[in-house]
Amino acid sequence: MNMITYVSTATRLLIQASIGTNRKMCIHCFLEGETLLDFNFWVQMMFTHILYCFPVLHYLIFSFLLMQISSDPRLGMSTCVLPDELVVDILSRLPLKSLCRIKCVCKSWLALSSHPYYRQKLPRTPAGLLYQKFERGRVASPLGSAIHLARLPSGDKEIDTTLSFVPCYKYPIQLRGCCNGLLLCYQKIRSEEISNAIVCNPATQEWMALPDTEPGPARSNIAFELCFDPLWSEHFYVFKFQSIEVMSCINTEVKVFFSKDSTWSSCLWKTRDPFEGDSLFVNGVLYLKHFILNKILALDAPDRCTQGLNHRFIQLPGYPDRTDIFCCYNGRLSQSSGVLCYAKQELDGCAIRIWSLEGPDRWVVKHRLSMVDVFGRDMLLRTHSDGYWHFDYDIRTVNLERELVILDDEIADKIISVSISTGKGSQFQKIPRRFTKLYLSLFYVPYYGKVPALAR
Repeated sequence: MNMITYVSTATRLLIQASIGTNRKMCIHCFLEGETLLDFNFWVQMMFTHILYCFPVLHYLIFSFLLMQISSDPRLGMSTCVLPDELVVDILSRLPLKSLCRIKCVCKSWLALSSHPYYRQKLPRTPAGLLYQKFERGRVASPLGSAIHLARLPSGDKEIDTTLSFVPCYKYPIQLRGCCNGLLLCYQKIRSEEISNAIVCNPATQEWMALPDTEPGPARSNIAFELCFDPLWSEHFYVFKFQSIEVMSCINTEVKVFFSKDSTWSSCLWKTRDPFEGDSLFVNGVLYLKHFILNKILALDAPDRCTQGLNHRFIQLPGYPDRTDIFCCYNGRLSQSSGVLCYAKQELDGCAIRIWSLEGPDRWVVKHRLSMVDVFGRDMLLRTHSDGYWHFDYDIRTVNLERELVILDDEIADKIISVSISTGKGSQFQKIPRRFTKLYLSLFYVPYYGKVPALAR
């Protein structure tokens, strides 16, 4: 068997292995070859071919085969095993479904993926939807502003989402943001009265109070965006957007908090546009949706020495959020393997399209989900008392890594999870609308790793 045969056979076997073909057959074919040429050269050629065609998944599967082959005494060569750290780094870049399949390959991989130290770096099982309840017509109180979790069936039931480990202050804590397992909360009665901002991790019950977050000047509006991506950095950022009205114009200043040294940046960045829509932080970039226009702002996380913020604008696909007769502030940002994605209803509401950003302002449709099958009706658009057309449902979360879309059915008053792969929906918890402002709902995936800035 020559080199070309080995490469083509290996590639075919790896494709079969990735879709569930018997693992023993794959290894057997490798071991039964007539001769192996120079092992290092063969490995280099194999990796080159596989990385070119299938950069992540097949690299991972081949790593497993390489470990099995190199430890076989019939080959008469020394063991060459990839370090656990490297294997875990590769595993961390796979979707959750692929990781679950890989756990079944062998006991050693199951042990590796279940190890407490390595588990914190691997894809995590989502817990559900965080939301905050406010009884309408009442002043905010500890009873009326509790944080709850609408759990998915597979969610961790031991996580304290009531945040009882966080110290109590003068006013009840309000949920503001959630990013890869960390929560951002603060006290707030009016928009300008924000103080005692807190970043916490319910999974580990660790927290910290952000310094210098006392109320801003009069006629100002302050908002925070929490940014944390454990695959990019073990430290988190908090972007502070302070809007001030000057001569009938709104100017927004942006500052950045660095958890690494617990300080705020001195750099300033100003804009007159209201970027207060959906947000996403991935690979060191904060994406913010414009409140009205069909575009997003991309802000690069700065270094401590950066004097300004690198930024750019990206045009979104689909129709504008608001027209003379139509109102829909419902598009959702997401990501898949670090690639920016965007989901939004079609104009009649009967389907949801999910796009992927494949180049500068070049969006490609990756999925189209029929909502007629999910809701069992084909009329999903109606007029409200404000005179505008609205959809019967809102998109709460799109998680492509877990092939999951979470919807809020405003007619039936329930939360629905929809599988992207099957297109089927299922209700996982009913939230009484008369007590709930669902715009505070946030998708929560626990993070069990260590965040240096947080402490018990």
